[in-house]
Amino acid sequence: MSAGARRRRDSVESDSLKGSGPAPAPDRPGDIRVRAATGKDAGSIAILSGELGYPAEPGTVRERLRRILARNDQRVIVAQLPDGRICGWLQAHFSEALESGPRVEIVGLVVSGGMRRRGVGRGLVSQAESWAAEVSAGTVVARSNTKRVESHAFYPSLGFLRSKTQVVYRKRADI
Repeated sequence: MSAGARRRRDSVESDSLKGSGPAPAPDRPGDIRVRAATGKDAGSIAILSGELGYPAEPGTVRERLRRILARNDQRVIVAQLPDGRICGWLQAHFSEALESGPRVEIVGLVVSGGMRRRGVGRGLVSQAESWAAEVSAGTVVARSNTKRVESHAFYPSLGFLRSKTQVVYRKRADI
């Protein structure tokens, strides 16, 4: 990774998040730090992924994270509590489509159950929006499974507009 790419990735760090709500948390919500993910975060990311319904082994996540972090069109950031625990993560990627131009798409966002409604997700999304501005992407896109009812209120509260409903098709690639 180039020094410039490393600086851009490091610029993801944020000093604080704002929010309030139920569940155990740091004394001050501002103590939550948003930073670029590292390979050492793989275990926490795996646990949080399981909380979302996508169980994964830490070793598998570590290898995926290694590949993703080596790319300039990807960002993975985490929200870290003062005691070092990770309470949320977000993955976003940059792409450019012929019909709609450049965009940053949030492809994964998880906040631990006990830390929801405290500004953690908002802080993570804010970093994706900042990155979109840095790379001159005119749009930030987020997709949400129909069963994720909480996110259907969350994204509009951040200014996202519902743009469409779609069916997703998947086929295994024989590699």
